[in-house]
Amino acid sequence: MINSITFPERYDLLLEKKSQKRFPHRRVVPKKHDRETKPYNMFDLFPKGLVIEFNDGVNIIVGENGSGKSTLLGLIKSYRGTPYADIFDLNNVYKDEADYLARYQEGRNTYIELDGNLTYMNSIFFNGEKDNPVIAIPKMITPSNMVQMGAQLMWAQEESHGESMLPALDYILDNAKGGYVICMDEPETALSLGNQIRLANKIKKSAKTYKNQLIVSTHSLAIINEFFTIFDMETREWMNREEYINDALNVKK
Repeated sequence: MINSITFPERYDLLLEKKSQKRFPHRRVVPKKHDRETKPYNMFDLFPKGLVIEFNDGVNIIVGENGSGKSTLLGLIKSYRGTPYADIFDLNNVYKDEADYLARYQEGRNTYIELDGNLTYMNSIFFNGEKDNPVIAIPKMITPSNMVQMGAQLMWAQEESHGESMLPALDYILDNAKGGYVICMDEPETALSLGNQIRLANKIKKSAKTYKNQLIVSTHSLAIINEFFTIFDMETREWMNREEYINDALNVKK
């Protein structure tokens, strides 16, 4: 479970859009041996010392486009490490998976400090765009599974985007039990209104019945409406759902 995340240093990015100026930004003058030769602008997506605290159960993350929702989940995913099965240990550096995990945790070098327990063994990540079966399956095809995965891809292509997403979401939320950290980045992508509400209920069940911690970024009003408190990436604060929605509606007027 993740109790909190701290940024020991600022996490900055190249300022390329006018909308990014809502964050603290600065002009950088290149030094003698820098690759850049002309001054450029950077903005602090996450300032130094920022602490984000998480609840045991469901954590709904909201915010405008470009507020850092996907980036935050990406940093958490990077922190947990690459699964042992996905690395190529050609030189037999590691004795076994336990040795690999211990060495990774000891030498972990990431942008965040995490209070809690997070590894690739107790966490699941789902991205509503990248994990769409039509996109994900081709990346999983190997010579040994070509026939099976090819059939899966054909079936996925015959379904609508939303229909192809539901089995993947159901599989995660129905089978992950016993204290997983489940991070979902806009899982409502392509789902109908009814299926968005259904997804919200499954998220609740995963936390309450299966004792998982869920961190879900979303733009879905249907999902947001199912939870009392949400974390706003613009203010970097937990707030009441109704207050957030009312503020958003006032801005649009």
